[in-house]
Amino acid sequence: MAGRGRGRGASFTFDLQAIGFSRGESLPESQLKPIATFPTVEFRPLPLHSGDDMNYMLALKQEMRENMKRRPHYIGEGIEKPSVEKYRTKYHIEAEEKLSKEWTPDWRVLPREMKAVKMKIKKRN
Repeated sequence: MAGRGRGRGASFTFDLQAIGFSRGESLPESQLKPIATFPTVEFRPLPLHSGDDMNYMLALKQEMRENMKRRPHYIGEGIEKPSVEKYRTKYHIEAEEKLSKEWTPDWRVLPREMKAVKMKIKKRN
């Protein structure tokens, strides 16, 4: 039972010939600069057309897009809801709605006794 747990021997050693180098050859030097994120551009883009005609067409296009967004059938960008909605947020929203809706009764229908009157402070002479 000797030899258990001692590794597998020489079958998994690192071999330079497996990656394309022979004995005695020098290994390639390490690269010190990072690779460029974007390649160099061989052809420059054409300049944008300018002039009164193009400016007029651009203004028409923008106006048309704004008009289309104002239409009732336009489906705008959806409001992103959080993936997990907190339990208490529902009740916070309901409380805010209750506070925002203030009831203003029609005092012509109700008796005068129910109307809250602000007390005037009497000045003493």
